Amino acid sequence: MPAANFDTMASLKTSLIRKALSYAIFAADADAPALTTPFDGNGVLQTLPDGYLPVGYTDTDGVTFSGDLSMSDVESGQSASPTRSDVESDIQTAEWTPQETNAAAVALYENLPLDHFPTIGSASWTWSRPLTPPTLYRRLVFIARDLNKTTGNPIYVVRHFPSALRSERDDEQWTRTEAITRKVTYQAYIDELIGTDSKTWIDGPGWRDLEPLSNEVQSVAITGSPTGGTYTLTFAGQTTAGIAYDATASAVQSALEALSNVEVGDVVCAGGPHPGTPVTVTFLGQYAGTDVAQMTASAAGLTGGTSPAVNVTTTTPGGA
Repeated sequence: MPAANFDTMASLKTSLIRKALSYAIFAADADAPALTTPFDGNGVLQTLPDGYLPVGYTDTDGVTFSGDLSMSDVESGQSASPTRSDVESDIQTAEWTPQETNAAAVALYENLPLDHFPTIGSASWTWSRPLTPPTLYRRLVFIARDLNKTTGNPIYVVRHFPSALRSERDDEQWTRTEAITRKVTYQAYIDELIGTDSKTWIDGPGWRDLEPLSNEVQSVAITGSPTGGTYTLTFAGQTTAGIAYDATASAVQSALEALSNVEVGDVVCAGGPHPGTPVTVTFLGQYAGTDVAQMTASAAGLTGGTSPAVNVTTTTPGGA
């Protein structure tokens, strides 16, 4: 097997580190439409269906999505570790602390229908604790917005709980120095029509901008039917040792890899052998997805034939 290029293997990409630079939570009653297509075909975020209300500002802890995974293990006398494990349950919850006193925040906390409250400022608000707490399922949508650091275009992460039930609420706090908060936890349940308890999408113009870039491919062709001698290739100021007139693709690749600015894994050669068949050079590794300089060639060392020459052409520009 060929030697490994660790950086190529690791494929570390800062462009794929996401942050919720801004985010929003939306809630709807169970009779509202479920979210099925948050983006159009071009990755543009679409308006939510009717019935979804924004929760508004939350505290700086944001939204925490938690999972409670329960396993069933089989233990055997001949093994120190379980000989079989199976998932019994995998529960998804979301937890956040609203800071606004709006219809969504209060209704989710008090377990009331979202339309219980009139428009703010149009009438007084009042509510009472029921003798028997109702079971009210909700639809929840969480949207996080990030940016593509190169293009500045938005990237969205959208998560939908099509059926969620309040599983916990913390104390409501009134203090002179902090906002009144009503922390809640909602557990996701399977929606029969959608067939899942949670669905997530990642899209947006900035996400589409991350489409992998083309790797540059250059072709090295020999004309004039030489019968002996060597030629050289020059890449970014570095020139190879002599390459035989009848070199195979692997021989061309070895000559390029011997350059100080080309590491193993930076180029892959195919085709050949010379002089009858061109050799293609694909730039990978540190040059992957990059518009690299076109190589130049010298045919001064070739002999025989009729005016032998070496032509380098770019068949696939990199970075496109």
